[in-house]
Amino acid sequence: MQETKTRTPAEDMPSPRPGWIRAVAILGVGALLIGTLYGVWQAVASNEDPGSIGPASSEPDFSLTDEQAIARFNDLRDTALQATRNQDVSLILSVFTETSPMKNRLEAEVQRLKQNGVQERSEFERLDLTVTQNSPSFISLLEITDYFPCFKNESGNDVTVGPQAIRQEVEWTLALDGDQWLIEDSIIRDDRELKVNAHC
Repeated sequence: MQETKTRTPAEDMPSPRPGWIRAVAILGVGALLIGTLYGVWQAVASNEDPGSIGPASSEPDFSLTDEQAIARFNDLRDTALQATRNQDVSLILSVFTETSPMKNRLEAEVQRLKQNGVQERSEFERLDLTVTQNSPSFISLLEITDYFPCFKNESGNDVTVGPQAIRQEVEWTLALDGDQWLIEDSIIRDDRELKVNAHC
């Protein structure tokens, strides 16, 4: 299974890695499961007056269990990775909220991949994924992933720059956007190079 992450605190710091490496480090492949839970409108009869019906409807419940939140997150990440690998900006709209700072950044990086004639072929290995906060409108997840950068030009040559492997600990946030759970942001809590002999 393939996974990823971003480098949010390093936005203002110079990076020796090409832009597309930072972009793909915020994405990953997960299970192709959709975990959105849709609420059901309910009407109940009033017990006070048998001759009258009082419709008392509740708001739709879009909350997710932890298992559903993980499944939804995996689905969003898989779509985001498809956007980079297929260089399809249209897929990004179904991944991030309107206010997500990640949306514009990923769109720019996908365009940069196109302009440079570079294909993203990185590998990801998830070590852990847990839900750390779960509310009706906000979900936080903590993910630990080993990321193996791989970028190739149109001739199939390896043009990857930087470490061969990176272990990242990333905090992801999902937000309810209308009736859909989408990615709002991510923050890298730990990012370190692994001393392994990995090949692109």
